[in-house]
Amino acid sequence: MKKDYKNFLAWMLAFCSYSAVNAQTAKTTPADTIKTANSSYKDIVDGGLRIQKSWRNTGAVFTLSGEDLTRMTSGNLLNTLQGRIPGLTVVTGSGEPGYDNPTFYMRGQSSWNIQGNQVLIYLDGFQVDMGAITGLSAYEIESVTLLKDAAALAVYGLEGGAGVLSIRTKKGAVLDKTQVFINGKYGILSPIELPKVMDAFGYTTNYNNALTNDGLPIKYANPELYKASNDPFHPNVNWYDQLLKKTSAIQDYNFGFRGGNNTAKYFVLMNYTNFEGMYKNADIIDKDFGTNAKYTKLNLRANIELQLNKNLVVTANISGITEDRNTPSGFTASQVFNNIMAIPAAAFPVKNPNGSWGNSSVYKFNPVQLLQQNGVYQSHTRNLQTNFSFVQKLDKLTPGLDLKGEVSFANQYIGIYQKQFSVNSFEIVGQDPNTGNAIYGSTPVTPISQSSSDGGGAHWNRTSVRLGFDYDRTFGKSTFTGMIQARRQGYTHDGIVYQVRTQGLAGNITYDYDKKYIIDLSGSYSGSADFAPGNRYGFFPAVGLGWILSKEDFLRDNATFNYVKLRASYGTVGNINEAYRFLYQQFAVGANGWITGTGNTYHGGLTEGPFANLDFAWEKKTTLNVGVDFTVFKNLSGTLDVFTEKRKGILEIPSAGVPDYTGFNLQYANTGEVQNKGLEASLRYEQNDNKFKYYIGGSVAYARNKITKRSENPQPYNYLYTQGYEIGQMKGLVYQGFYQQSDFDANGALKQGVVASSYINVKPGDLKFKDQDGNGIINDYDKVPLNYNKLPEITLGFNLGFKYAGFDFDAYLQGVLHRTVSLLDDAYTYTHPFVYNNNISAFSANPWTPETANTATSPRLSTLSNPNNDQQSDFWMRNGNFLKLRSVELGYTIPQLGFLKKIDAVRVFVNGTNLFTWDKIKGLEAERLSMGYPLVKAVTFGMKVKL
Repeated sequence: MKKDYKNFLAWMLAFCSYSAVNAQTAKTTPADTIKTANSSYKDIVDGGLRIQKSWRNTGAVFTLSGEDLTRMTSGNLLNTLQGRIPGLTVVTGSGEPGYDNPTFYMRGQSSWNIQGNQVLIYLDGFQVDMGAITGLSAYEIESVTLLKDAAALAVYGLEGGAGVLSIRTKKGAVLDKTQVFINGKYGILSPIELPKVMDAFGYTTNYNNALTNDGLPIKYANPELYKASNDPFHPNVNWYDQLLKKTSAIQDYNFGFRGGNNTAKYFVLMNYTNFEGMYKNADIIDKDFGTNAKYTKLNLRANIELQLNKNLVVTANISGITEDRNTPSGFTASQVFNNIMAIPAAAFPVKNPNGSWGNSSVYKFNPVQLLQQNGVYQSHTRNLQTNFSFVQKLDKLTPGLDLKGEVSFANQYIGIYQKQFSVNSFEIVGQDPNTGNAIYGSTPVTPISQSSSDGGGAHWNRTSVRLGFDYDRTFGKSTFTGMIQARRQGYTHDGIVYQVRTQGLAGNITYDYDKKYIIDLSGSYSGSADFAPGNRYGFFPAVGLGWILSKEDFLRDNATFNYVKLRASYGTVGNINEAYRFLYQQFAVGANGWITGTGNTYHGGLTEGPFANLDFAWEKKTTLNVGVDFTVFKNLSGTLDVFTEKRKGILEIPSAGVPDYTGFNLQYANTGEVQNKGLEASLRYEQNDNKFKYYIGGSVAYARNKITKRSENPQPYNYLYTQGYEIGQMKGLVYQGFYQQSDFDANGALKQGVVASSYINVKPGDLKFKDQDGNGIINDYDKVPLNYNKLPEITLGFNLGFKYAGFDFDAYLQGVLHRTVSLLDDAYTYTHPFVYNNNISAFSANPWTPETANTATSPRLSTLSNPNNDQQSDFWMRNGNFLKLRSVELGYTIPQLGFLKKIDAVRVFVNGTNLFTWDKIKGLEAERLSMGYPLVKAVTFGMKVKL
């Protein structure tokens, strides 16, 4: 490791020395400069730690304009990225205001230890946590770039293996006058789709049928009585209607200005967002107290660049975000929506005849009572990100050489305040036959209480320091650019004792000849304190090659092929994982204790933890990427990348058993391996030559992984291993219909030759499965790989729009393919009526009975749990593919007539977010299966003004 470090440093210093010596006699031309304020983001490639002209790039990157993000209505900036960047899979989170973070995956998965959101996020060149960017305004974003292959990621060393998402905010510009802008929009939100549950009559009727199937007496003598809507003794409550409004609102306003001259450039923005939740009558007790879910955000940004003299430029970026979140106290949104789906309409009334809150000793959860009178939970988040940098030209030392220094501090702190109340609620246990009055339980289901708490919540901070040299110089037809940089970063947050510290050197050299042939060498020598001394640093090199064919004589001035560049890259990056630290040390862990003395005093015990692994190291990913960028017929442009990745050193515990008498456990070892392959492509056609300007484009991304090495216990059949299959591969039993009455003899026993279940003694109407190993018994050995993973293998994007006579239109659709979801995993309550006192939903509207034996779509009804039916199988799996209209917008720019002549531009618009979805899951939306706080669609009206 130390030798690699010395070689790398010597290599970089030799390059700088060579350039300085030869510069004295070489013919020089002005160095290419990095375009900032007055350049299009398309002219450059944002590499997070390095920026270069797009034609010189050899890596797999994709850049999205910040303007594209403004066309969606969302309280979370990250949700505007869904499907827009090939290679970035954005898994939708909850729809709850302020708690709607998505999950990111770059090129699918290539490790079972690296879960979602391991993608590094860089904001203006410095790493931040996700919480630092969720509150940003789309109007302050210049570009979003995804870095995907080794040529783009090698400079990140042992932290770049999951990809980098680099976000750049807007900067100042040299303008004739200060540009002032005001943007505002107001959106109306509604749930995309809610689960459909049965009313009280449907519940009581089917519950009686389930009891009959179980051989038990019925519970409801006359289900017809439950058809009424206002009978507290036979309640019929639609809990969704009682708890949720039909619509809610989101509003977003921002004001800012931008300008500058050759000495100073600036960009300033202030943004306000208010996102209201769906809860109904949440402020009925006290309008000032309201317990509705709410997210309120205020963010301020100031980016400043100063040219202090002809050789020194300094920049400062400051961003502060305050976020206030309100939710009802004492329970989460998941608990609320699980309960309103699980509590039957016939369980209890919202309020009793005497005006008290209704409840049940079984459910002990009246969602309306808890919403209106249980109190409020408030979190107050404060984000601060600052970075300062300088660039000092060293042309007197050697032309094209710059000294660059950067420092950044970013942190987040969440304060929590909770005020919680509990008021009495009572269960109706009968009705007085003489007076008709309700008879209540002797004790309230919920007692009266009151409490409040105030304290700190989650927090994190990152400090980064970087110092190095940039070089950019042309010698005749040869151009050299490069950088070498020393950096150190400290990261801490609640829940960890020791700060995560990384440091090292990063550098690259890019050479091009005649702007046709490009060689890019990059690498990092970086390390972390998480590893044993002497094993903390690693070298991560990469090489990228580029060939601009359109510069060759055989394509020069070709009317068809305007621009064609071939790219190829190969290299290695790594991954550290905060969940696996200090494995080179052995610790004592808690164990059973002992009792001593006449007082039977208990003493806690300790035992040796897992053995130390002195060779414990990071995961290492080697990537080969081949790509092409092109423009043909002047208007049609595109890019294609094909890649293969091999990830080694994945941490796993060896499957070898350790006898208990030894008193120790095996430690994690770097022995797992995964291969990942795929492609990404994008295509766009633009016609800007006529009054009617239009564009149409599309993208596709595909990634499939396979576990090639994993330590597993011996299995009798190859299909029982995870090795050889993709990470998260769905496995289960193969459904072959329901057991029928003809499968049983007169005593209720299975006939000879009919496959039996090892999980329970099955009955007619239970699920029947295929006996894969032919032993006549269904067990775990019959579970085979089925369908796909929950994470889609294929993501599609389709975009079109036009501009004409002041009107503009844009629409974006996203689709996912090769995705399988399981109702057993993600919608258990919805699909399992009466078990654990569950409600009954539309899923069970056609259960198996002797009369519906050939047409039933769900198992027989039962109030008892059924381990046979609860085995993972393709009966519960569904095609999770979907196509969604993510955004559609129609705008009109008002002509500059009359008093509007003094205004640069006024544009009004209406847009829609998530308006339409096409999927193959009946009764549920495909992204989250309608579970938890609902996902929402939005219709938004807005205005943009430039002064």
